[in-house]
Amino acid sequence: MSFTEAISRFIVGGSLVLIVSLLGKLKNPYISGLVVLFPVVTLVGYYFLSLSVTGQALQRVVLVSLFAVPTTIAFLTMVYFTIAKMPAWKSLSLGLLAWLAAALVLILLDKWFFHIMFNGK
Repeated sequence: MSFTEAISRFIVGGSLVLIVSLLGKLKNPYISGLVVLFPVVTLVGYYFLSLSVTGQALQRVVLVSLFAVPTTIAFLTMVYFTIAKMPAWKSLSLGLLAWLAAALVLILLDKWFFHIMFNGK
């Protein structure tokens, strides 16, 4: 990855975080919840990845992304049920732990049964 490409990715990522933060301060802050899950980050990530891999390799990445959706559901569920009961940093930390646990389960299930990420290796 070139320096220019790295700076471009940094600027795009930072801009998205800034936009979400600003939207959270609007009259209807709930729109930021929708924007957080808007696939702009995914779209930009796949675009940059498409510059360096084949279409078939990118298709495999998309398949793994689909397979990994339960990790996001685990994160959001944990945050939803804990955010009103504790400080945000604790709730988000628990969400991250839930994400990591779900990711570990998916990796093990894939390695033992599905072979989507590891191709049976």
